[in-house]
Amino acid sequence: MFLGTRLIRRLSVILLITSFFVLWGECALAGPEEKKEEDPKKKELKELMKKIDHWYKQSEERMGYNMVTNSDFEVFLKTGETVSSLSDVLLKKFVPPDDKIYLKETKDMKKYSDEMIKSATERYVGAYEDIQYSFGRLRNTCKNCHNHLGIQIYTSLYPGETSKETP
Repeated sequence: MFLGTRLIRRLSVILLITSFFVLWGECALAGPEEKKEEDPKKKELKELMKKIDHWYKQSEERMGYNMVTNSDFEVFLKTGETVSSLSDVLLKKFVPPDDKIYLKETKDMKKYSDEMIKSATERYVGAYEDIQYSFGRLRNTCKNCHNHLGIQIYTSLYPGETSKETP
């Protein structure tokens, strides 16, 4: 028993040292990484998408509630306002004039976010259901546009699939 324990310890130490040298050697061969400058337009687009994603997720958390509070309506309103204003920026700065699908999806994004604003502001009977509908349509426009552009957002859900371009 004692001999087996010593042997296992020695093998563990040898494996640890070997692993260290292998990893150290790979790091030394790789050399220093060069930092690429990111295109300012791409950087701005990334920031816009982060803002949209933040408010999208805030609203998504509230979908399916049985009891909706005033603060929930405020989140829906803020989501609609953010997505609507940023879709205006997308339409002015980022949509290529020859890309009809991108243009259509961005206009739809604006339309459904404006509908969310209307429903969240007026809070009429059935407003929450209208918000849910608009949010679902908004989700579809995001999906369609990302599919069109070849952007894979949730890579952990689809292992092995890669996007044409990293978002």
